[in-house]
Amino acid sequence: MARRINEDCIACGSCVDECPVDCISEGDIYVIDEDACIDCGACEEVCPVDAIKEV
Repeated sequence: MARRINEDCIACGSCVDECPVDCISEGDIYVIDEDACIDCGACEEVCPVDAIKEV
């Protein structure tokens, strides 16, 4: 399963550098390309507000 960033995102960017496949893009909140996500969980581990969850 892929992961998704919810509305709790504070757009801090901590998840971007952790993604090994560069599938996270910036916006009002960050967004994960679910088709490219390899479900490694690295982004979820570093999110300070727990805004990243499995889909």
